[in-house]
Amino acid sequence: MGLTALALLGVGIPAFAAPAPASGPAPTRLATTPGTDDTATADPVPVCGTPSEGHASCYAMRSADQPPLLRLAAAQTPPGLGPQDLRNAYSLPADGGAGQTIAIVDAHDNPQAEADLAVYRAQYGLPPCTTANGCFRKVDQRGGTDYPAPNDMWAGEIALDLDMVSAVAPRAHILLVETDNDGLDRLAAGVDKAVELGAKYVSNSYGRAGDHADDQEIYGSSYDHPGVAIVAASGDNGYGVAFPATLPTVTAVGGTNLTADPDSPSGWTETVWKRGSYGPGSGCASYRTKPEFQKDTGCPGRSVTDVSAVADNVAVYSTYGSLGTGWQRYGGTSAATPVIAATYALAGTPRPGTYPNAYPYAADGSGLNDITSGDNGTCATGYLCTAGPGYDGPTGLGTPAGLAAFRDGPSGTLTGTVTDAKTGEPVAGATVGSGLDVATTRADGTYTLNLPVGETDGITATAFGYASAAPVTLGIADGQALTHDFALKALPRTHVRGTVRDGSGHGWPLYARIAVEGSPEAPVWTDPVTGDYDLALPKNAGYTLDITAALPGYEALTRQVTVSGKPVTADAALTVDPDAATAVGYDPQRKPHTEGFDSTTAAPRGWTVSTAPGSDNGWRFDDPNQRNNMTGGSGAFAVIESDSGPFGPHQDTALVSPAYDLSDAQSADLTFKTGYITNLSQQHMTVDASTDDGTTWHTVWGGPKAGGQEDHLTVSVPLRQYAGQSSVRLRFHFVADWAYFWQVDDVNLESRTLKPVPGGLTVGTVEDARTGHGIVGATVTDTSGPGAGARTVATPEDPAVGDGLYTLFTAGTGAHTLRATADGYAPLARRAVTHDDRVTRRSFPLTAGR
Repeated sequence: MGLTALALLGVGIPAFAAPAPASGPAPTRLATTPGTDDTATADPVPVCGTPSEGHASCYAMRSADQPPLLRLAAAQTPPGLGPQDLRNAYSLPADGGAGQTIAIVDAHDNPQAEADLAVYRAQYGLPPCTTANGCFRKVDQRGGTDYPAPNDMWAGEIALDLDMVSAVAPRAHILLVETDNDGLDRLAAGVDKAVELGAKYVSNSYGRAGDHADDQEIYGSSYDHPGVAIVAASGDNGYGVAFPATLPTVTAVGGTNLTADPDSPSGWTETVWKRGSYGPGSGCASYRTKPEFQKDTGCPGRSVTDVSAVADNVAVYSTYGSLGTGWQRYGGTSAATPVIAATYALAGTPRPGTYPNAYPYAADGSGLNDITSGDNGTCATGYLCTAGPGYDGPTGLGTPAGLAAFRDGPSGTLTGTVTDAKTGEPVAGATVGSGLDVATTRADGTYTLNLPVGETDGITATAFGYASAAPVTLGIADGQALTHDFALKALPRTHVRGTVRDGSGHGWPLYARIAVEGSPEAPVWTDPVTGDYDLALPKNAGYTLDITAALPGYEALTRQVTVSGKPVTADAALTVDPDAATAVGYDPQRKPHTEGFDSTTAAPRGWTVSTAPGSDNGWRFDDPNQRNNMTGGSGAFAVIESDSGPFGPHQDTALVSPAYDLSDAQSADLTFKTGYITNLSQQHMTVDASTDDGTTWHTVWGGPKAGGQEDHLTVSVPLRQYAGQSSVRLRFHFVADWAYFWQVDDVNLESRTLKPVPGGLTVGTVEDARTGHGIVGATVTDTSGPGAGARTVATPEDPAVGDGLYTLFTAGTGAHTLRATADGYAPLARRAVTHDDRVTRRSFPLTAGR
């Protein structure tokens, strides 16, 4: 959902998205909120390291350049793809999975698994899945509650798996089996236990590189359960196979990049997932017999993969351990694997005695998106590493397109067109289906839906702004092709009107974009001078308005409205972002609270050191091991030592700050300099915050992301959630068992506030005097006062406002002389009278030539 690229006072914002095709609105990404960055750019890094012999590594990948994001702003959505995106891209039902149990097998414990899952599901409006309501169950590899030791890395894998299963099959029960460690024997035992406890779908997002001759003999039986969909990740290191995906009894899952594309018939494009040196595993297993259902001829053994799904840029919520920074982007074939396991669950219980990994091959392409571009490396047999029509190694037969390829048994095809009953025009983005099997209409209103043989009840068509079609019952035979069209009646509409204003002091009207969540219709824009808008919505329903200012520096806002028979007024006040501090007409004010630990004999004034019973030592300031300052600071510093006597073997100690008053702050940020050596399995370092004088603490920095040494490192932690609090304490908490050390220096808690500067806005267009066409790239400056100019921009999303739009802040009230210039045109100066906290209109017709 793009915005006009307004260059206001030299500051730009993202450009408009392309307008929808004339044939109808293109399918839209429903989960995206204006202002949210939903495109992954940085290469991800593996969550788990290289396993030792006889062990497996998890295949989760995460973006490493993300700041902590434990709390979202009101109109903010998590970075990355959400449940609606996945269901829309793969034509999956919105509320499926009821009556099914999906098992996830992972190593080690994630103590926050259930709590984090609750946050993820609540964020996206998914039904609660808890131990209390019977939806969620966590067991050890023996089926009990003697959970294994926690592990920071596998905790991230567990969070990813739980969130992906929830996204695709929100009504399914989830069984989390945590094995003692990442040994292949323990993980295999976990799979057996999952099946023993009744799961018909088992997701395994881990592996060990290579195909060994004795894999089948030692572990194969644990992954051989006819009537159960055993699903395994193919790996993240590009071309090459990995166990257990090599086994002929499992569904081996590859990965794709999934990208919203309004110009695609489905609204999405997919290519082979590839980020830097990472990509899905694939190839030919040397020691595994080729299953009968595989017909590719370039590999005499088992070919990997079978199918694939998204492996990049999915939203995950995880708070445990050093990687637990809240909302993050995850990926890898670890993301694709639970997506496929959940898709099997949506398709229904596998037939006893069958191997579900054969189902996609029997579908003969039906119910699959064939991925035809991209590669995961180089190889002698091209299709095993390069995507193309039909079967290929990196993506297998393709990604889900409904459920037809993931169920056993014969099926037929239903096609047709959905049109407006009054105009006859095609309705794009309509949903056709029975609730379980669904399809989305293309730009021309057509759809294709695969259905199981027999009668299917309740087939209907629904679309935004239309009454649902009367449900029909259709019977279909194996291989049969049926046609059924739907004509939808447009619903009566009511006006929703209002004014969008600045809500942080100026109160001036704002030029803003208003989109209706879940609607494929084009957004509306407010009047740049009055801030007024008017849109018509179908009656007798509730809606969420996503409101985003065109001026940079304002935070997006969501507004709930209920539309009945009468027009509705829905005003909105947008607040400036004190962290970005780019809003025109506001002066950023920052107040630091700094501590440099200058004394070597005691904690600074107001700071305390607390040491838990049984801890051998606590924080010190005299550099007891003579390491010198490794933080990047100078002079004395705070340090906790754990790696040499008499300081080992156990520490549990906290360095606690005085209480800071942030009651007048709009935001806050913590920075500190640090140096450390750490072993993640033996040493935990966190920064926590408290608003109740230390009675309860909440982690704001989860510690280092990898073991080893870091020095001269400056850490920045957003603390916006603590703005407005009258008492905020910080705690540097260190827990270790004969580990290493942690140094801290130059701690600074900075409060941030934006104060309005007297002045007003001038808006208008710069146009060609002869043609009336807007001039993009012109500059408007205030010659009677200092300050940068404003550049004009195009406004393709707003038909009411022509191209060449500018917005200029002028300090002070009264008469100002504004001057517009553009290449190839004579400059023009005009007088404008501005007023504090108001918007003045002034346009400039420029004459060609100089």
